[in-house]
Amino acid sequence: MRKIFISFIFVFCSFSSFSSHFMGGEITWECIKSGPDIGKYIFQMKVYRDCNGITFSQTSQTLNAHNYPALGQQTPILLNFISITDISPDGSVLSGNTCFDCSAGVLGAVEEYVWRSDPTIMIGTPPSEGWHFTWGSCCRSSSIDNGMADDSWTLRAVMYPYTDPVTGNAIPADPCFDSSPTFKEEAKTIICTGYEFSYSHNASDEELDAIEYFWGTPLGDNLSYNPSNPNATALTFSAPYSVNSPIPGMPTLDISTGEITYNSSTPGVFVTCIKVEAKKCGQLVAEIYREVQVVLVDCGLYTQPTDGFNDPPVITEAFTDPVTGLPTYETTVYAGQLVQFNIDAQDDDTYAGGQFQEITLDASGGQFASDYISVNNCANPPCATFTNVSGGTPPFSAPGIVSGIFEWQTDCSHMTADVGCNTTSNVFTFLIKAFDDFCPANGISIATIKITVVPPIPDLRCTEVLENGDVMLTWKYVDGAPPTSEPYMVWHSTNPNGPFTLIDSVFFPSTTFTHASAGANDNIQYYYLSTEEGCGVMAGDLNSDTLASIFIDVMPINQGVTANVNWNPIHDPLLTTSSIDYELFLKNPNTNFTNILTTPNLNYIHNAEFCDYFPEFYVEIDDASGCTSKSNIAVVNLLDTITPVTPVITDVSVDINGKAIISWIPSLGADFYAIYKQDEFGVWVTIDSVFGENNTTYTDINSNAANEFELFEVRALDSCGNASQTSIEHNSMNLESELNACDNTVTLDWNDYINWSGGTNHYKIVVNESTCGISPSQTIRLEGDITDFVLDIIHSCTYDIYILAYNSDSSYMAMSDLITFYADLPKKPDFNYITTATVDHEDGGIDLSFYIDNTAVISRYEIDRSQRETNNFLQIASIPFPNSGDMIYYHDIDVETKDHFYQYHVFPVDTCGRRVSSPLFPFGIIDTSISQTVLCEVEINTNYGDALFPQEYTNTISFNNYIHWLGDVSHYNLYRSVNRDPYVLIPLHTFYPGDSLIYVDLVSDFVDGNGRFCYYIEAVEGGGNAFGFTERSLSNIACVSQIPKLFVPNTFTPNDDEHNELFKPVTAFVSEDGYSFTIYSRTGEEIFSTDNPSKGWDGKYQGIEAPIGNYVYHVKYINGTGEIIEKTDLFSLVR
Repeated sequence: MRKIFISFIFVFCSFSSFSSHFMGGEITWECIKSGPDIGKYIFQMKVYRDCNGITFSQTSQTLNAHNYPALGQQTPILLNFISITDISPDGSVLSGNTCFDCSAGVLGAVEEYVWRSDPTIMIGTPPSEGWHFTWGSCCRSSSIDNGMADDSWTLRAVMYPYTDPVTGNAIPADPCFDSSPTFKEEAKTIICTGYEFSYSHNASDEELDAIEYFWGTPLGDNLSYNPSNPNATALTFSAPYSVNSPIPGMPTLDISTGEITYNSSTPGVFVTCIKVEAKKCGQLVAEIYREVQVVLVDCGLYTQPTDGFNDPPVITEAFTDPVTGLPTYETTVYAGQLVQFNIDAQDDDTYAGGQFQEITLDASGGQFASDYISVNNCANPPCATFTNVSGGTPPFSAPGIVSGIFEWQTDCSHMTADVGCNTTSNVFTFLIKAFDDFCPANGISIATIKITVVPPIPDLRCTEVLENGDVMLTWKYVDGAPPTSEPYMVWHSTNPNGPFTLIDSVFFPSTTFTHASAGANDNIQYYYLSTEEGCGVMAGDLNSDTLASIFIDVMPINQGVTANVNWNPIHDPLLTTSSIDYELFLKNPNTNFTNILTTPNLNYIHNAEFCDYFPEFYVEIDDASGCTSKSNIAVVNLLDTITPVTPVITDVSVDINGKAIISWIPSLGADFYAIYKQDEFGVWVTIDSVFGENNTTYTDINSNAANEFELFEVRALDSCGNASQTSIEHNSMNLESELNACDNTVTLDWNDYINWSGGTNHYKIVVNESTCGISPSQTIRLEGDITDFVLDIIHSCTYDIYILAYNSDSSYMAMSDLITFYADLPKKPDFNYITTATVDHEDGGIDLSFYIDNTAVISRYEIDRSQRETNNFLQIASIPFPNSGDMIYYHDIDVETKDHFYQYHVFPVDTCGRRVSSPLFPFGIIDTSISQTVLCEVEINTNYGDALFPQEYTNTISFNNYIHWLGDVSHYNLYRSVNRDPYVLIPLHTFYPGDSLIYVDLVSDFVDGNGRFCYYIEAVEGGGNAFGFTERSLSNIACVSQIPKLFVPNTFTPNDDEHNELFKPVTAFVSEDGYSFTIYSRTGEEIFSTDNPSKGWDGKYQGIEAPIGNYVYHVKYINGTGEIIEKTDLFSLVR
C-alpha cells in the first residue's frame, strides 16, 4: 500500500510541473537502419510551451505505450531531456517593433522542448488497433478563444501492424523496419491577420510511404486515454469552430500536400491539430499528430512598413501554362530534358529610411539533393539542385528580392521513379518557402512546384488498314506534353523481327501518318516510332511500341459451307489502353456491314447463310485514346450444300377446338418445314409448310382429332433445295368414354402415343368438374402402356377430362382431345333417416318411421334387424319406394320386446338393385339409417346389503340407450303402475344425459296391495334436429310381483275394546287371485268365508256372537312362484 501511495505522488508532481502553459507538440519515432543499434527505435517528443506561462520540467519523462504486451496494457518508455529552443518568429528591429521573445514572457512567444529515448527494442507485433504512444498533463492557456481554455492535454501517435503483401504474414516490430513521418517545418505560432496566409507542416517519410493530411481532434486528460476509443477524451470546440475549421478565415487543408490556407481578420488564440497518416503498400502503418496553438495578431496595431500594411513576399511562377498562357507553378517536360529556371521571392515593403526587408528563401522536396548541390544524393538521381547566384544553399536571404537557381537534368528513370512499395510515379513536387523579417510576425508565402516527366516519344496506339491497302498510324502524346521541334521517325517492316526501314518523319503536334502503298490488304505490316534524341542519348535508344496492322484471313471449309475467319493482334500482349475485345463485322449481299461478334479471340467460324454468295469481313479494336485499329476487308465464296437436320417431333397434341397441334425441335439449317399427314387410305399427304427455322409448331385446321387419332410427319428444307429425311411419325391421342349408370362410373379409353425415343413412360388423366364445385382438379397417374381406366363420378356433375402422355424423362408431353359430359346417373338419396323406433304397448311389436329423400331414384327400402348389439343384421322386410310423400312406416311384430332390444338398419336400393349408402349427419358423424329400441327390465328385492334400503321391499329398473337421433336424447322418463291400477302420468323418475340408467323403486308402502308393479321408459328427443323432428320412443312394459307373505294369529278377542276385533291373516303383497279364507267350528260347520285378503271374521255367526272356544281356519293363496299354498290350524276366541 505504501509503494502505491509513493508512486501516485511522483506522478502527481511530474504532471504538476507542466501545469501551464501547453501550446502543442508531437510524438515521432525513428527506425535505426545502421550501426550498433540497427533495428531499434528512438522515440522523440517535442512539446511547445507558451512563454507566458511557467516553464516545463527538464527531467526525463515517460511515454506511455498502450496495448504493448510487455508490461500489460500500458508500458512506459523513458525519454531523456535533450534541449530547449526559442522558436518564436525572428525579425528585424528596423521594423520598428519588438519581436516576440520567450525571455520577455510575451503571449505567443514559444519554446520547443525536446525529449528523446535511448535506442529501444519493441518486441512482438502491434495488434490491429495499434500501439498507442501518449503523454500529457495540465494545463492549456486560459486565453484560448476556440474552446478548451485551461483544459488538460494529451499528445499521441499510433504504430500499426504491417502485413507483407507477398507472404501474407505480419512483420514483427523487432527488428524495426519503418520510421514514422516527421515534420520538416517548425510550428507556426504567431501569424498576422488581414491577408491570405498559407503554410504547410511539411511532413515527410524516409521510406517513401504515402502521406495524407487530415484535421485532428485535440484530446484532454491523459490518464483517461482509451486506445480502443481515443476520442473518448476529445475536447469540445466552441462555436463556430470545429475540428475541421479550428481557426477563423475558412481554413482549407490539402490532403496531399498538407498546405493550409486561410484569410482571417479575427485576432485571438486558437488550438489546431493536424493528423498525418503514413501508408505502406496501401496499409496504414503510422499516425502522428501535431498540436499547435496559433496566435493570430492584428499586425495593424504595430508600426507598418513605409508603403503601408506589411505584405508577405511574392514567389514568382516559373512556368507558363501552354493552354491558358498564364503563369503557373506546374510544367511537363520530356525525359532527358534539362529543367533550369530561377525562383524569385520579392517584397517591396520597406522600413524607415527606405531599408528593404530581408527576404529569406528556403526549399524542400524529396527530389532535391540532400545538400542541394550533389546530383547523386537523393531518392531518384540525378537530383535537382538549388543555390543562389553565389552557390549558397537554402535558406539564403537578400534585401527586397532573393533569387534561387533551380537545375535538374531529367532522364528516362524519372518516368518511373520509385515512390515505394513497388510503385512508380513521374510527378515530382518541390516546396518553396519565402518569408520577411517583419515583427511581431513574419510575412510568409509558400509555393508548390510540380514537374511531370513524360516520355520523349508518343504512344503509337492504332493501325487502320484503308480500302486500298494503305495503313494509317495514330499515336497519342502524353497529357501535358510540351511542344517540341524534334522530329519523330516512322519505321516499317513486313517482319516483326525486322529489318525496319525509315519511311518518313513527323512533327509535333501531328497525331497520324498514312503509309501509302503499304500492301496491308495482302500481309501484316509492322511499325514503330523513334526520336532523334531520347533521354539525352542518340537515336535508336528510345522507340515506341511496335504495332502490327491487322490482317484478316478467311478460308472456306466444310465443303465450302463454313468460313474460317482468323486475324492477328495489333500487339502481343494487347496494349493496356486497348479494348480487351475485337469487334467483327460482316457484310452480306445487298446489306451494309453489321457487327456480328464481340470477342477476345482471334478466330471465328461462320456458317453460310445463303446458297451461293460472297460475304465480306473485317475486324477492329478500340483504344482508350479514341482511335480504332481496323483490318483489311476479306471476301470468301460460300456454297450451301448441307442438308438440314432431320426434325424430331416432340409431341402431337389436341387443342380445345379438337385440332391437332404438331411441335418439333428446330432443325439446324432449315429455312422451312413441310408437314405431312396420313389419310384414310394410309397415304402420306403434304398439308402445309411452316417458314423459319425456329417456327416449330403447326395447327392442322382441318384436323378431326376430336373423333379419331391422326398421324403426322415433318421434313426440314432450306432455300437451296436441300431437304432432310422425314421425321419419325407421331400420332394424336383420341379419348373415348362410356357412362356406366348402375356403377356411377365412366370408362375411359384412348390410343397409345407412339414413337418417342425411349417410349411412353406414363399417362395422366386430368379430371375437372365445372358445376358441382368439386375442387381441386383430380390427376390420376397410370404407368407404362395402360390406356383405359374406370372413373367414379357423381350424379348431375359436369366433367372435363383429357389425357397427358409423357416420354421417358418427362421432357416431352402430349395432350389428347378434351371430352365433356354430364353425369346423368340415378340420383342417390341425400339422406335416409329413421325418425323413431318405439315399442307398441298394444301388441308388443315395434313401430318404425323413416324420413326419406323422395327426389332420389330408388326402387325400394330394405330393413335389416339385429337382436341387441350382436351386429348380426338380417333382412326382415322390403318396402317399395312410395309414389308420394317423404315418410314410410313399418310394424315389426316378430319380436320379443320384453326380453330384447333391437337394432334396425334401413337401406335404399337403387334401380340397379344395389344398396346405396347415405351421407352421415352431421358432418359425417351419425349414420341416421340405424336406430335402436329401448328394453326395460325390473328385478325385485335386489340384495343391496344392510347399508342400503335395510328391511325394505325394492324393485330395480334398468334399461339401455336409444341411439342415432339427430337431436340426441334430451331425457328419459320412467312411468309406473301399482296393483294393476292405471299408470300415473307424472314420471316416477327422469334420467338426464350422463345419469345412470338404473333406478331402485322402494315399494314397502304398498304391502297391502297385491304386489303387482309395471314399468316402462319413454325416451324424449332433444332440439336441434336438422330435419325438424322431435320424437319419442317407448320401451316395452316390464312387470313384476313382490313375493306374497301371510301370518295367521292363534287368538283374537272381539270384546269391543277396539283391539284385536277381527280375525284375519296378516298379509303382504297377497293377491286376491286364488285367495280364500274360511273358518270352521269344531264340528266342521263353515261359519265364515271370504276371497278378499282385507276382510276378516268379527266373531259372530249369523249375527250372534259365537261362543268362546277353539275354531279351525283354512287359508289358500298363490305364492311368488305361482304355487297354491294352503294352511289349516286351530285358533282361540276369547272375550
